[in-house]
Amino acid sequence: MNSFAYLRLPLLVAACAFLVGAQGTFRSTIARATFFGTLMMVMFFHAARLAMVIFDPYLSSRPLATALLESPEGELIVDQHYYPFSSVFFYTNRTALLLNGRFENLEYGSNAPGAPAVFVGNTDLQKLWSTPARYYLVADSSTRSRLEGLLGKEVLHVVALSGGKILLTNHRLHGRGAN
Repeated sequence: MNSFAYLRLPLLVAACAFLVGAQGTFRSTIARATFFGTLMMVMFFHAARLAMVIFDPYLSSRPLATALLESPEGELIVDQHYYPFSSVFFYTNRTALLLNGRFENLEYGSNAPGAPAVFVGNTDLQKLWSTPARYYLVADSSTRSRLEGLLGKEVLHVVALSGGKILLTNHRLHGRGAN
């Protein structure tokens, strides 16, 4: 039910649209019914647009991709599955390593001879994260405590947060506050 709190305005606009359409078309002339039916559809489309604006950070990783593009160069690592963060690949036009991403449909091709070496495990991440090279890690915000336990809280620097997703780096970014 808490998720409906975000949708109060879109639901209110949709309810008003339904009332306008129902009231305006009940026992009306064809011209009046057409007008109110059209007005109802316009209001419904506006309600849908409002809902999309509210949920855009949850549906897309564009804010994280923008922060990554504005940050110093570094290699990208995606935590677990590729799909929740596929828009980061799209917006940044980058490839990435997949942390513990060898499961479901990606597992089959990952073990094929000549497959790219893009899959890393926890031990690999610990080695990479401790090097002088800059790495970025895109993950679900709920996995932050797991990552802090794996890598250490002092070397996880937040670059951006958006829609329950987080972009971390292994070296502090100059000009940004502590996390």
